[in-house]
Order: sequence, then structure tokens, then C-alpha cells
Amino acid sequence: MKNYKLFIPILLIAFLFFGCEEEISNQMSADFPQDYDIEYEIRQVMQYDPMNINGLDISEKLDFFSTVGFTLHYNDGEITSLTYSNGDVPFSPFGFDAGSQIDAECELDYDVMPNELRIKGTDNVVAYYQNGEFIMPFQLDCGSLSYKYTFVNID
Repeated sequence: MKNYKLFIPILLIAFLFFGCEEEISNQMSADFPQDYDIEYEIRQVMQYDPMNINGLDISEKLDFFSTVGFTLHYNDGEITSLTYSNGDVPFSPFGFDAGSQIDAECELDYDVMPNELRIKGTDNVVAYYQNGEFIMPFQLDCGSLSYKYTFVNID
């Protein structure tokens, strides 16, 4: 019993010192820059058809996919603009007229799932953000085939 009389006050004092620290793990460090850019490159290009519903990664089969990429520009810790380059790819993944290069203000809509990266002031969705990756689904002339770019950031 004497052991508990000494143990309990020591335990309470330890909780007093270690239990009162404010949790700041979810706060951004003051040393982290507020204005920065993140570059993304293609991780895979999936091709889907009625016989192959799980898809087939064709990114290694055509060299021009390695030239596609985009950069997100952040100001005050928020996405403000996008620079997209279609590189040497002979087609556009967008359902709107975008050309081979996009330099536009953009926003990430968190109110929908998956989150939509849209050109600001329009309904034009550039990509969907899901599971830490940006995804661009697209369709070419053949109705039975569909495609999807998956982008990851370059570290």
C-alpha cells in the first residue's frame, strides 16, 4: 500500500508536465513557404475496354506520354493557378478546347467527391483529386475505349 501512496502522486505530476502541452501537429510550420509550386508527372495511363474492365497501363508503350505534365501554383497556401503542358501527345484529354498548353487561374472544389480541379469562373474540370493523386479521365474517337491519366507529384 505504501508503494501506491508514492506512485500515484508521481504519476499525477508526470501527467501535469506532459499532459498540458498544446497539440500543434495539424498547424503548418511558420518556416513553410506560403507561395510555392508543385510539379506533377504521369504515373500511369490506363486504357479500358469492355473486355478489360480493370484497365491496362499503356504509359510505357508510347514515349510521348512522358512529356505530359502540369504545375500547380500556390499563393498563401492555396491553389491559385495551373500550368498544363500536353507535351508531344497528339490529342487533348479535355472535353473543352484547351490547346496543348493551359495557363489559367484554377480552384480545387472540396464540396464534391472526388474533388474537382477547375479553371476558375468556368465549369471546365481539368482533373479530379482522389487518394493523393490527380486523375484525368478522357475519351478518344473510339467509343468502346476509355482512358485515364494518373498524375503524382515530383519530389
